[in-house]
Amino acid sequence: MEIRSITGQAAHSKGIYREAMSLKMNGWYVMADHIPGFNPPPEFEGYIPDIYAIKEEHSSIIVIETSLNDNQEQNDTLREYVRHFSNIQFFGWVVNEAGCRVHKFD
Repeated sequence: MEIRSITGQAAHSKGIYREAMSLKMNGWYVMADHIPGFNPPPEFEGYIPDIYAIKEEHSSIIVIETSLNDNQEQNDTLREYVRHFSNIQFFGWVVNEAGCRVHKFD
């Protein structure tokens, strides 16, 4: 687990919240880590993603980072995990200080 600055942790939390709310408004059942009002996501291969979302027969494992260098081992493990399933996708987003998406990685 990476240690973030207070500013980085705030951006990370804002990014998770923004992504979770967007998915929820679009009809997904959303589990979001450390966000009040949401159940925590399940563990996959020893890691808990920031968000796990389900809609009909599709699922998404989503991680929110403040830098492309954050949590590389976790992200690689989760990315490899979803390759074994046709109905699960992995998404990674780098967010800015306001928690807004600035870069997608997958």
